[in-house]
Amino acid sequence: MANDYIEATRVFHEITKHSYTSVRSSPHFLDWDTKPLLYKIYPDAAAISLPHDFNLSQAPALHAIVHEPSSQPEARIGLENLTGLLFSAGGLTRKNRVDGEEYHFRAVASAGALYPIEMYLAASDVDGLEPALYHFSPADLKLRLLRRGDWRAFIANSAANRLELYKTPAIVLLTSIFWRSTWKYRARAYRYCFWDAGMVLANLAAAASVEEIPVSLITNFVDEDIESLLGVDGRREGVVALAALGTCADLIADSPTLEPFYIESIPLSSQETEYDSLVKMHAESRLLDRNEVKTVTAASLEPPELSPSPAPGAISRFESIAPQEALTIGQTILRRGSARVFARAPLPARELATILASSRVHPHADFPPLTDTYLIVNAVEGLASGAYHYRRESGDFELLKPGGFRVEARYLCLEQRLGADCAALVVYMTDLERVLRALGNRGYRDAHLEAGVLGGRAYLAAYALGRGATGLTFYDDDTTDFFASHAAGKSPLLMVALGVPRSHRV
Repeated sequence: MANDYIEATRVFHEITKHSYTSVRSSPHFLDWDTKPLLYKIYPDAAAISLPHDFNLSQAPALHAIVHEPSSQPEARIGLENLTGLLFSAGGLTRKNRVDGEEYHFRAVASAGALYPIEMYLAASDVDGLEPALYHFSPADLKLRLLRRGDWRAFIANSAANRLELYKTPAIVLLTSIFWRSTWKYRARAYRYCFWDAGMVLANLAAAASVEEIPVSLITNFVDEDIESLLGVDGRREGVVALAALGTCADLIADSPTLEPFYIESIPLSSQETEYDSLVKMHAESRLLDRNEVKTVTAASLEPPELSPSPAPGAISRFESIAPQEALTIGQTILRRGSARVFARAPLPARELATILASSRVHPHADFPPLTDTYLIVNAVEGLASGAYHYRRESGDFELLKPGGFRVEARYLCLEQRLGADCAALVVYMTDLERVLRALGNRGYRDAHLEAGVLGGRAYLAAYALGRGATGLTFYDDDTTDFFASHAAGKSPLLMVALGVPRSHRV
């Protein structure tokens, strides 16, 4: 089917919804004997060690998250700052041993700590690195050589000749290994894979911005071309997004001839389960040729329906905290985790405003803004408890209904205490029908990816302020109903709980 057969997305979205009944009637259980490896390993690929003495930036994190690098003819990349970017986007930050089992912690959050996202690098003009296609291994901070040569032109051609891809020193290509997430979350994991990719991209962009390295996010490309380049099949491992890093003056006309891919990776586990509905969803959202790429890239959304005017006094706005009052981006990435218990202590309204302001600006991407931000305020000093719509364009908090909703917040996020104990529960939502009419099935990927980017920025801002954050899933229709009528027809994409952590980070 073509990308514009949007009934495919409607069906997938419906069958992967959570409800009170579906969660309790599921026969699924975790088979620990088949849990996938958290790292993709190419045992026969040549390894290039990245420098271990790189420095993470000491620029304020709150500045890094929202800063747009200035336009300049060249923003070059060397091996040391490339290492810092890759580490910030998904590096191994620490290891802990608990009850004889070793736990690995990364620079980004991941649903269930399953880390389905793999990073590949098409380096073309990086000082100190041979032009080639590499796989990034966070476990040992090495690049594995997969294909020699400069692949910019090939990748740019697949993306209908996006200029940013021709004029970049390096391209990060993100894929998702679906089994890593479906092992726990089954077909619904397709959504989570794009959350995770968004978290990676949020960290990557923040780390790059303080180096004045622009990042261009590309999601429209011919899937089969990029799959062939990376040697992935689109069923077990699918391409999620591309990110062009920096700019250089030279335009590259040609790439090498694409030969069959022959480097094998070791199996993830003794047995894998393939979920047909997920595989079909990924296939139905593929772009088959450059004409489809051009059509989706040029598409625009219908204007949203106007919401009712807010009641007098329903709008609140707060000044953000100065970036110098928070941690640096390097400190934030190293200490970031996911809060497992909140203390039910309040956040100052300025802190909540600062965290959400980090999620306001749309990433530099080839798709338009697709998400809206809602939240349940449980305990924020200076802001009344209640349900709110956060206006991304102005930074205003619009009160939808006042009251204490801790019980409802806990219920909506699958009855997890985190929803009740946090200071505020942020909910990223989208008008799915409006997105599908404009972008086709590809829009389903983009909406979840954007929610992941915005949620990733909120994560960073929260930890930069010494607070905690954690991503949560939800009862789909009940969440929409809770924010009705303002959110009528909108689908929740991701929840992020914010608050004061009561225990150590994990």
